[in-house]
Amino acid sequence: MKAAQIVAADGRNPTVDNVREALGSTGSKSTIAPLLKRWKEQFQSAGAPKTESGLPAELMEAMRGVYHKQQRDVAQQLEQAMQENRTELNTALEKLKKTESERLKLTEIRAALTQELRATQHALEQLKEEHHFRAVTLATLHSDNAGLTQRLSDRGEEIAALNRQLAQVRSQFDHYQEASAIQRSEERQAAQQRESRLEQENAQLQQRLQGQQATLVQQDGRLTQLQDEHGRMAVAANADRVALAALRPERDQFEYQYLQAAASADALLAKLETAMQALGDTKIALATQDRQLDMQAEQAKLSLLREQQITQERDALLREHAVLLAQAEVRAARKTDR
Repeated sequence: MKAAQIVAADGRNPTVDNVREALGSTGSKSTIAPLLKRWKEQFQSAGAPKTESGLPAELMEAMRGVYHKQQRDVAQQLEQAMQENRTELNTALEKLKKTESERLKLTEIRAALTQELRATQHALEQLKEEHHFRAVTLATLHSDNAGLTQRLSDRGEEIAALNRQLAQVRSQFDHYQEASAIQRSEERQAAQQRESRLEQENAQLQQRLQGQQATLVQQDGRLTQLQDEHGRMAVAANADRVALAALRPERDQFEYQYLQAAASADALLAKLETAMQALGDTKIALATQDRQLDMQAEQAKLSLLREQQITQERDALLREHAVLLAQAEVRAARKTDR
């Protein structure tokens, strides 16, 4: 009957279908039809009691019930929406805490990488100083080698002069055999003395050459150490690159989670913007570290080229040393023949 009054108050015909729709599409038509017929007989023929507003009391009661039901539904929906909002807010706070923790971890990792980079730079500076020292040493050896070569050339000229003098003495020997016997003896003594001095000088030269050989052996050992250090530095640079590559997926995940937290909690926009600024600084720092690692790799390549140049110069010194030894052996053989 209340549903029929509501349908009539809306200006519609209170049919069975309209009343069933007002009841929420429930109820059997065979049950609704006789009750609706009874209502029409009681209220439409005789007239229903009216309230002060001119509407029937049952209609007003039905309207109050509908109004209260709507208020309860709205309050329930509002409470449900507030509960969902609180749940989303708590979820956003948890995500923000997790994001802040990950940001602190990334900061610690960046500090560790910065410290390792400083250590690598210090090692590279030491390597540069050692390369400079080796270059100065090699220049000194080149200078000594040039001096030894010049002295050997001077000794060769002296030996050639002695040979010419001996040839002149022999040419005059037939004519002045008796008169030049004493003079020849003196000249022989002088020649022996000169040969003795030359032998002493040759011995000194051989000692110098032996010293150069020892220096070259030491330089070979130092070169091996530098190559080992270069290998270790290359391995460290590769490890740094692998660590940075491992950090990039975490950084991407951090950005994704950060954007989700920003979309789900507009009230936390200020904190999220601060975190995004920190993430940008982290990206810049990582990019700077990538460039520094590339520069280290380039410097390592330059060091390798310098080591190859040093090796070539050492081989040249060894060849010059072999030539000097061969010349000394030839000169000693000529003295033995005389």
